Amino acid sequence: SGLSHALLDTGVEAYWPYRSSSTPRPFAECSAHPDGRARLIPVDAAPPAPTDRGGDLTLTTGRYLQQYQSGTQTRRVTELHAARPEARLEIHPATASRLGIREGTLVAVANERGTVRVRASVTTDIRHDTVFLPFHYAGEGCANCLTEALVDPTSAMPEFKRTRVRVAPVAPTPAGEEIHV
Repeated sequence: SGLSHALLDTGVEAYWPYRSSSTPRPFAECSAHPDGRARLIPVDAAPPAPTDRGGDLTLTTGRYLQQYQSGTQTRRVTELHAARPEARLEIHPATASRLGIREGTLVAVANERGTVRVRASVTTDIRHDTVFLPFHYAGEGCANCLTEALVDPTSAMPEFKRTRVRVAPVAPTPAGEEIHV
């Protein structure tokens, strides 16, 4: 509260939470704990467990700017859907070359939990040992089919962000059917 289009048009720097005389600012003076102090708990990151099927790459999952959550609403907006019509695996050029993958190649991303089929986007925006998939898509492009059903022991947040995978090109058969190489 406290913001308006007229105020924004003045060029005011407005950061969330916007402080106005009518806007309460939670935790400005103290935390919600009885002693008024916040509880900060350090968390040590553990490397992803290797998969039974020999995964040598770390898959990270995340968001596309043009999509939101599962995409069921944003894919109905023509401009947003046109910008990102499908899930794409981001892979570094050196890793792609080593695996025989080119821009637009259909690839299988697999581990012991499943296999996802998507097209590759070859980019230097990703590390050599890491690949990226967005989680907004269902069906054969569903990144969460590969993630582990684990939670952080302290926060109980799901571990959806990384897992070990294998990536291989999918080659067409003479009849035009696709097979995993």
